[in-house]
Amino acid sequence: MSLIFVGGWATSKDQYPVIAKSSTFLIPFVDFKPEELPDLISGGGNTLVGWSTGAHILLKECRAYFSKFDNVILIGPFLSFTESFPEIILRKMISGMSKNPARVLASFHKNCGEKNKINFFDSQVGALVEGLEYLISSRIEFEGAIPNDNLILVHGNDDKIVRQTAFESVAKSISGARIVTLDSDHKISEDEILNLIKGL
Repeated sequence: MSLIFVGGWATSKDQYPVIAKSSTFLIPFVDFKPEELPDLISGGGNTLVGWSTGAHILLKECRAYFSKFDNVILIGPFLSFTESFPEIILRKMISGMSKNPARVLASFHKNCGEKNKINFFDSQVGALVEGLEYLISSRIEFEGAIPNDNLILVHGNDDKIVRQTAFESVAKSISGARIVTLDSDHKISEDEILNLIKGL
């Protein structure tokens, strides 16, 4: 089975070690710029998974390639991140990245529901700031509902990063998608994701 996993902002392979070993694992802004993602996934395959910012970029840049996959799973997707997080908070995060990036990232991962300490490299700071700037400005606007019969939209019922209303905005814009709600934070556990994939 071929699997492509597109992570979120500040994702680490340590968060999903089994998936990282068995998939093409891509981290936004660290491994690619949003406009580069279509070329990276255009070959298709069995399963395409996007989490958070990865799900947003896939929806924005790669919808034309969804049909090349047997299944597409979007976890915590959103049309506009500022629908959940006001721009002023993201600006504070950008400012904090220049002073104490470890503190900003630790706070973010805690809000995601991450239980473990996530390490990062100082060389990634510039890419992560670029990602925050992108999240301030990026919007998706659909002209009518987008039909997708191979798409699964997943949301945690205790998600403090992508609010319920933001998730519902995505669900209303896509017809034919299967909606899955999990008893989870923003970070869906690796076991839950693997169970979703195995159940396809």
